[in-house]
Amino acid sequence: MRTRVMTSIGAIAILTISGTLAGCGASGGGSSASKETTVTWWEPNWDTPIAKELVADFQKKNPSIKVKMVETTSATLANKVNVTLSSGTTPDVITELASRTQLYIAKDQLTDLNALFDSTMPKDDFLPGTLADVSKGDTTYAVPFRWDNVALIYNKDLFTAAGIATPPTTVDEFKADAMKLTKGAVSGTGWTLGNIDNTVLRFFSLAASTSNNPATNVKGVALLTESSTAEALDVIAGSIKDGWATKSSLEVDTTGLRQLFINKQVAMYIGGVYDLIELKNKGMNVGTAVWPGFGKPVNSAANGWVYLVPKASKNPDAAKKFVQYLTEPDVMARLTLTFPARASAAKADKFHTELVTPFYNQLTKYSVPAPYDPSFNKLMPTLFAQIQAVALRQATSAEAAKVIQTASVAAQNG
Repeated sequence: MRTRVMTSIGAIAILTISGTLAGCGASGGGSSASKETTVTWWEPNWDTPIAKELVADFQKKNPSIKVKMVETTSATLANKVNVTLSSGTTPDVITELASRTQLYIAKDQLTDLNALFDSTMPKDDFLPGTLADVSKGDTTYAVPFRWDNVALIYNKDLFTAAGIATPPTTVDEFKADAMKLTKGAVSGTGWTLGNIDNTVLRFFSLAASTSNNPATNVKGVALLTESSTAEALDVIAGSIKDGWATKSSLEVDTTGLRQLFINKQVAMYIGGVYDLIELKNKGMNVGTAVWPGFGKPVNSAANGWVYLVPKASKNPDAAKKFVQYLTEPDVMARLTLTFPARASAAKADKFHTELVTPFYNQLTKYSVPAPYDPSFNKLMPTLFAQIQAVALRQATSAEAAKVIQTASVAAQNG
């Protein structure tokens, strides 16, 4: 039996007003302050250094528009955006997760941005799945600029020491290699079960890739089955239960797991392309590969970041002009640390290095958009608890799958 659920992927963030980070380019060309239009942009703090440079460039080219930057950080951004959109007092542009956009569309809180998709920004230039998350019918309510996914990262030195010549290509090889790598203080692999959203991302990716009755994503709705759930649990939770994944998996988030890898306590893990920057800085001898699955690569659940213009924006025309600038291919490629949403922007050399290419192949060949059906929010606590229960030997994968299935039916009908 299939049931409908949704994944809320990616980081949920708390919005902090860290000060006004206005760009360097003030009004010019003789325009007076009274004629100057201010666009307020909520942007994530990891983008701030480059974003400030882009704002300065935009203001230089558009002296009558001033951009006021307000930083957001990873915690409860979803709640803050929901509150501000419901209040009617909003910024002009918001950088938000693609998978949450449908919630705002359903409440008629966003500006129709269809007119921005012209010959200079055609819809067919956007990667598959990126526009589905932000559209209703033929109308598009946000512009994607970043598209994220995960793939395999492994320590070449530990692989060589264990006599493993190449990265695993199937789940069976992944398990066999992890067991061989598990020795002393080293665990074969690890997971980010200290973060509910990342746990869900990994779980759905595996469930959508099982050989028998895989979970599917139809028009934003995730369809789970008991068999797909049990198979996914066997990999994530079973690896901890059986000892070839570190028990620290129950506590760490992406940053914590990356640190375990840097400390050579974990030999391989499923991580993001953004991890490569830190690993390179630490001098790690790493390799990358697509995520090994059930006979073929895993269909990783891809999510991304988009630009929203709230319906209550005080300066919608200026906001649209700013968004149009931010989604120019060279600007998009410059800002994103993962992959740009436009194919033309993704041609930049930095997205096709030896280490990054497997992530790009994962994204363009072996990924599915993250589902966004709101009923998953109701299911997430049960799913999270059952994954941990299997890892702690408090339930079998089959028992946990039945509990999850019952809960998913209730979430769908509730």
